[in-house]
Amino acid sequence: MKEEYKDFIGIYDESVPVDLCNEFVENWEEAKKNRTIIDPKENNLNPLIRKDETAFVAPLSSTIYPKPPVKAYFEYLQECFKCYINRYSIQFNGTFFNDVFKLHKVRKSEGYHKWHYEKGGSSTIDRIVAYMTYLEAPKKGGETEFLHQSLRIKPIVGRTLIWPATYTHMHRGSPPLDGEKMYIDGWFTAARIDINDMGSK
Repeated sequence: MKEEYKDFIGIYDESVPVDLCNEFVENWEEAKKNRTIIDPKENNLNPLIRKDETAFVAPLSSTIYPKPPVKAYFEYLQECFKCYINRYSIQFNGTFFNDVFKLHKVRKSEGYHKWHYEKGGSSTIDRIVAYMTYLEAPKKGGETEFLHQSLRIKPIVGRTLIWPATYTHMHRGSPPLDGEKMYIDGWFTAARIDINDMGSK
């Protein structure tokens, strides 16, 4: 795995094997065909802001994908997360957890074009860092842009990004111009209580 850091954005190339990424892509089409995707929806409320296909996956109880690839992905993601917290000496006297992630299928000219950050509401205030892994990359376009960092990151299969969830890292997705993009994203969230200490009280 190759590590690079730019303005608190961790970039991890070759963090997830290409074969595993391909497995997610193939399973998406199969799950969609067999109607086994949980909460499949096209985000078309305002196509100028967002248009893609999204599915929420609970890693421990997924019926979209078999558990082995989901479990394998999170093991690779954990390694990226460990590198990130070590790089920035992040300390938290509590528990980090990740109970859900999203998969996005973005076709030509689609995407989430609105500048946003990951803890912009009362229900998301516990998010500490966000992550994204590219599973499928278009031939052209589809970059992830960070506003205040003046940074545009190219989608590469197996590349994982980790960044702070707060307003310092406003971002958006550029539309694929040639081909399609598929990616996983989610959040490492801080528990409000330290569940490890509950038994000692």
